[in-house]
Amino acid sequence: MNNFKYPSIFSITAMLIIVGCSNNSMDQETASAEAAPVSYYNQFLPCVAGPDASPENMRKLISEWNQLEAMSADLVWAGGYAPKGESNGQDNGWWELQWTSKEAADAGWEVWMASEEAQTWDIKNDPILECDNSVVSSWTFTAPGAESPDFDFSYFATETYPCNLNDGKSSEDLMAVAQKYDNWVAENGTAEAYFYGIYEALDDDAMFDFLWLNFHQSFDGLDAGNANFAENGGDMQASFDEVATCRTPDLYDSYEFRNLMSEAS
Repeated sequence: MNNFKYPSIFSITAMLIIVGCSNNSMDQETASAEAAPVSYYNQFLPCVAGPDASPENMRKLISEWNQLEAMSADLVWAGGYAPKGESNGQDNGWWELQWTSKEAADAGWEVWMASEEAQTWDIKNDPILECDNSVVSSWTFTAPGAESPDFDFSYFATETYPCNLNDGKSSEDLMAVAQKYDNWVAENGTAEAYFYGIYEALDDDAMFDFLWLNFHQSFDGLDAGNANFAENGGDMQASFDEVATCRTPDLYDSYEFRNLMSEAS
């Protein structure tokens, strides 16, 4: 493969479920989830499974990736998203990389590219996972609301809304409506673990101004949350509609593969 790849999630959902659920047996420490700082520099990479893709090979690939010396300490979180159902806007899955800053990401990729060990690992795993960093997208990630203290990242359900700001609206308007939404959740939220994130596009050619991701502990919880919002969130929805227009959401089975958040300043 000509393009460098970080291991990225593939579109075989059943295989990813096995990998994600075995996270605790991969000899890697997963830091306890804590509330994210105001913002990070995040990247999404698409990828597809190779002919040697299997749950066992994926477990080994992820474990080896976390142990490579070229891994940057500024890569504080990574997770995978596999499409749920057949109505998503994307056929592939995604690997998300969360960095402390763009400068840290640029430095991390430079070290990785110069590492013989990392490049050997990359080539060796081409038959398992094929990713193309020429289409990596960059975002400023913000988690305005408080994360649920009992959220389990080993598996979670994600609802992704691709959105564009309405004419005359800005990032400040978006964050203002997010603050209003925080108050709504505090007063009306369901009992299940939940939080959300806003990803504002940094690429000039981005199709959308931002992504709004709802993270639920399960799809049952997601359905309950949506039913609650449909019943009680009419005014809140109107506030959203004044600021942005969003496409039908994509759904993903989601998993954590790296977490240094407790070490991040």
